Amino acid sequence: MYGENGAQMRTELAALLRQHRIMRRLAADSSAERAAAGQQILRYRQTILVWCAQAIGAARPLTFPNVPQKPADPFRAATDHGAAVAELARALEAAREQATTRPASSQEFTTPSANTVVEHWRLAARAAALAEHDTAPDQAIHLTAAQARTIAGDVAAISQALVVLDRRYRNTPGWEPLAGCDRLGWAALATALDVSLGQPDYSVDQTGWRPRTKPIGGPARPGVLGVLQAEHNLLVRLTSFPDAMNLRLVVDSQRLLSAGLVPYAERIDPDLAGQWRARAETYSRIQRELRNIGGRLGNGKAAAGEAANAVSRLKALPHEFVVEPRMLGGFQALFWRIDSRITDILESGVERGAFVQRVTVPRLVSGDGRLVHPVRERFVPVARATDLQVIRTAREHLRPQEEPSASSPGASRADLHAALIHRPPAKGAQSDVPGL
Repeated sequence: MYGENGAQMRTELAALLRQHRIMRRLAADSSAERAAAGQQILRYRQTILVWCAQAIGAARPLTFPNVPQKPADPFRAATDHGAAVAELARALEAAREQATTRPASSQEFTTPSANTVVEHWRLAARAAALAEHDTAPDQAIHLTAAQARTIAGDVAAISQALVVLDRRYRNTPGWEPLAGCDRLGWAALATALDVSLGQPDYSVDQTGWRPRTKPIGGPARPGVLGVLQAEHNLLVRLTSFPDAMNLRLVVDSQRLLSAGLVPYAERIDPDLAGQWRARAETYSRIQRELRNIGGRLGNGKAAAGEAANAVSRLKALPHEFVVEPRMLGGFQALFWRIDSRITDILESGVERGAFVQRVTVPRLVSGDGRLVHPVRERFVPVARATDLQVIRTAREHLRPQEEPSASSPGASRADLHAALIHRPPAKGAQSDVPGL
């Protein structure tokens, strides 16, 4: 995610900003070793520059989209809102294109360095390479204006760090200065001031590229790990739409699983046991309400099989078995996502016409002499999702509450801003940072 990769970049650059006497840190004796380390740092810096140019290019069109343009005044220079972001984008692109150093290779990203300075640069460049997936155009189209401004502020802070470090490393043998360093520094400062006038949205840290979730193959894991394995595979199999029969089997498995895990949770976390007891009651209610729901569209056989595996493996656990707290946390995380997925399946099934409702059709009783007259039933389409009681139950009791969006900038942003104004201690004074 963007939050993890961005925090890694900011943390490593903040550590580099607090390092002084670079020549001594690169190599104490050999000038050739300093030159070799400097060239490697230049490749890492170029990787960070590539990400900065890409990220600001993706965020720039969304930064100030709702601000109306002022009418052009022929007697004044044109001043469009958000010009600082545009100038930063041009400065970053110029610095990237005019650099003669190529970005680091994948082998350099994965090879640790014994030098502390080079290692900080390597970790920052690796995070930048991973962050290219988070700010790619196909990911950026989902950003809001406030989230785009947050990314622009992060790029501005990282650009300021690169400018400061470029001046600090200028005595390195064979060092290549940043092209348009002064222009880049002023543009980054102006962008940081411009985007800080609005309210940032730090929920952007939860966006970005995520690896595709795959089933856990192989034989069943021993003990409670096998239950977690089946529950995880159930979540993956639910990506395909199940029919009504298999959906009822999945719902029944979650009822049995929640009720069966309550005794194990009571020994560790009574509050969690109460939540799972309520979850079992909710699934029992949904199971009763699904009896009047039919539909043959979809499949879901694989999901029903994994659900049966989870229940059977749980029943095989001994009663005196102790489930560790981290295992309970794993079940809770899976339950949260499965509940959300089942609610989505119910709602989308009604919208796409995959589910129908069984209703009783009135009939005239004829005098044919029979003692028992069976009730006439028909399956009819559902006009609205709210017409079904199971949909209302899922929305009110099953769907988990949305997690609050991140409103804190995080320690890495504050650390980087503090490092940008960091000054080395005076000679003879004690430093709070070890190694300075």
